[in-house]
Amino acid sequence: MSIIAYNRDFVQVGIVNPTDNSQTFANNRRIFEKKRTTSQSVAYELFDLGFNVFPQPIAHKGGFAWKRLQYTRLDRNHASYGIGTLFAGDCNLAIMCGRTSGNLFVIDCESLESLEYHMTQLRARGLPLWVSMTGRGGHIYLRATNGEVHNIEPFILKDAEIKGQNGYVLAPPSIHPTGAQYQWLMREGKEPPSIHTNQVDWLQTTQEQHVKLDVDTTTENITYGKWSYPVISPQSKLSKATREYILNGYQIAEGSRNKRLFVAACDMNGCGYSQSDCEAQLMPPALGSGLPSYEAKRTIESAYSKQRSPSRPTQKIASDNYEWRYALLWATKYKWQGRTNATDRVVFLALIERYRLSQNNDNLFRGSIREIATLARIGTTTATKALERLEKKNLIAKIAPDKVSGASLWSFDKRIIERGKKIELNLSTLSIPPHWLRYSVSVFNSDIAERGALGHSVLFVYEYLQTQNQSLMPSEIADLLGISVNQVNYALAKLRVYDLIDRVASGWLTSGSATNDAIAQQAGTLGNGQKRRARFAQERSVYAGQLLFSSRFKREGKQFMRAVQHQREISQVLDDPLVQFAMELGAVPIVDGVRLR
Repeated sequence: MSIIAYNRDFVQVGIVNPTDNSQTFANNRRIFEKKRTTSQSVAYELFDLGFNVFPQPIAHKGGFAWKRLQYTRLDRNHASYGIGTLFAGDCNLAIMCGRTSGNLFVIDCESLESLEYHMTQLRARGLPLWVSMTGRGGHIYLRATNGEVHNIEPFILKDAEIKGQNGYVLAPPSIHPTGAQYQWLMREGKEPPSIHTNQVDWLQTTQEQHVKLDVDTTTENITYGKWSYPVISPQSKLSKATREYILNGYQIAEGSRNKRLFVAACDMNGCGYSQSDCEAQLMPPALGSGLPSYEAKRTIESAYSKQRSPSRPTQKIASDNYEWRYALLWATKYKWQGRTNATDRVVFLALIERYRLSQNNDNLFRGSIREIATLARIGTTTATKALERLEKKNLIAKIAPDKVSGASLWSFDKRIIERGKKIELNLSTLSIPPHWLRYSVSVFNSDIAERGALGHSVLFVYEYLQTQNQSLMPSEIADLLGISVNQVNYALAKLRVYDLIDRVASGWLTSGSATNDAIAQQAGTLGNGQKRRARFAQERSVYAGQLLFSSRFKREGKQFMRAVQHQREISQVLDDPLVQFAMELGAVPIVDGVRLR
């Protein structure tokens, strides 16, 4: 038997015989995973399946800080605030429903009869089952392919409720307050079934009225910046389908893209909009859906080849969000002056994007510093200073902190919204300067907006030049964009470096066909935006873990810290190079009299 010194303690390492079924070094490196508690093992397993897991007090349904988990998941491997540490010792295992768990929703059955009924309905529709037994009934796990499901509170359905958006459930091996242990009844398939919520068509109220699941479309995988600006008043004759196409046409799948575009173009023709106005509004969503430019234009030309009748008129849709467009209209007319004008402008656009995604019409929207910095492609310190400048100019106002997420609630100055409405009334066409729409797409989605590539101010000039069919002199560009000639000349010089513009006798015009990714790769900034988003996401995860750690320590004190310390001691032993070498030779480490194998 050999003894290996380890820090202030001693760790025994016994050399095992071949008959002891010794493991290889690669397998021994997984000893720590084998010595996890049951809750830790299940937490890692479910986390790797995309579930947002977090601990709660043993035999209780709640008690630890969990609100931040509505917006982020824990860091899997963080040494101090990761899954292993936070699930140390005895605790329940909770799963957050909604978008952070892949649009998970749970049918929470309060009795065995209710559980049997809902399982029968799923079976009748040929759907696999992921079911756990609870203290009184059971949980049926499902994922929605079409968005985040809203909750259905208790006493609406018979002996059941729906846990979805911002809700959570306890999962096996948790202990119910009654003392019963949650257990898996069946898990058919590696993950819960992914279904469209229309397939859950059997729900009824206690008065036997049909209930349909409400869903919010999640935006994590939707490309930022697919902006459009339809000037649609409550008296507009455009149909609901046309309005929806203008707003969300870029999400339409292949197979119906041409037809939807043609129907919308016919409606706009029938309602008296010119072909140029129609192209200004329908081309962005058409191109965003993947239609080639020539094909989209040909479809619109076909719709305008003869007189059309409008689709059936509808009144303004309550869910339509117009307020953000008034802020955008104001921004197109505002003179962004000064050394920080490019940063202030892009942060203002990032706020507009946060407002657009909020789907609110009350001029109040949520936005954290990290979210705004991610959109603007700047650091959090730079974003904070820009927001302070915008506040000082009374362009925006910080209303209050969002108590759940820790982000701020913002609003645009009412004068901006009113000014935007007046600008809209004076528009003779639907279109606003299209470079603003192109610029927003590039800023939010392309690494050419990064410092070291084009940057914000140069990109702003470049996107404008791309919309022009004629060459322009620097003074003309400066007047049209409301910036100085020096700024224009700086932008032109940088654009020449990447061969993106040509000089002709009458001025400057764009040239070449390099893609945004090619330019970013040449500049060495390709992937910077994704790295920043990943870094910010990890920071949010670690911060949520810190709050959860503090909450658990406050409730459990020394008991929790002893479990954490034991966890760290085992980890330190297994990470020690000398112990690893001994393990490679077939040794078995023993900590506190426990053989780790």
